[in-house]
Amino acid sequence: MKKSISAGEALLLCAKGGADMAKVKEAISGGFADSRILQVHGQRMVERDFAPRGRISVQLKDMRNALDTGKQLGFDAPITQLLEQLYAQAHDHGLAGMDQAALFAELASRNNMA
Repeated sequence: MKKSISAGEALLLCAKGGADMAKVKEAISGGFADSRILQVHGQRMVERDFAPRGRISVQLKDMRNALDTGKQLGFDAPITQLLEQLYAQAHDHGLAGMDQAALFAELASRNNMA
């Protein structure tokens, strides 16, 4: 999930600067930035295909469970906490039933790129 969000944020940053997201995805494929996440979720982001596969609502539940477990163990998980906040905002903005890659839409909205 963290890699998916990072890929989306990187693609949006490049688009904000005027680059074509599909060409950026292609350019970084095969290097150290390449991953299954970039290939699958990155392509969904380029195509804005957020049909439910791994729903945001399920990811949010899982992150909250991880945070609760961490709290019980006395473990600080600031990255998961930040992601939980982003997923919660996406959930509250009507994206709960969409694929987790739809967090890209939340990030795009925050940057006036919707």
